Amino acid sequence: MNTETQAPQAAEQSMESLCHQARVLAAGLPGALTRLTVMAGPNRVEVEWLATAPAAGNGTATAILATEPEVMPTAENAVVAPLVGTFYRSAEPDAPPFVVEGDLIEVGQQVAIVEAMKIMNAVHSDRAGRLAKVLAKDCDMVEFGQPLMIIEPADAGS
Repeated sequence: MNTETQAPQAAEQSMESLCHQARVLAAGLPGALTRLTVMAGPNRVEVEWLATAPAAGNGTATAILATEPEVMPTAENAVVAPLVGTFYRSAEPDAPPFVVEGDLIEVGQQVAIVEAMKIMNAVHSDRAGRLAKVLAKDCDMVEFGQPLMIIEPADAGS
């Protein structure tokens, strides 16, 4: 077998293994699976299922597994996309980003742009603190409510 046919077979075997593991994971959940996301990039797996006893709010539970310790986005610390569109970190392609990790952010400060239907919509922070992590990549498509950035209290991590 030559290397040209080995790569697709290895990818197919990896996909089969991943599907098998997803089925095993789903079978062991304490409720019905509602969403499963697998990302090859930074090896991220997200699983969402219906909780047997409704959790605070919507009756679903979520588990997120990541390969490196990180702050997970929550309603209390995430700046989210205000609409569906293309995420931009700067005003122009060659301009510096509005904010970078480690920057102190003020309430109302512009931190990004989401373009929708050729209209540039400013994304402003609704909280003050330190930018801990930018979750969306420049030029990525984002969904309404998708966490874009994590802002920690200014004293966290300093």
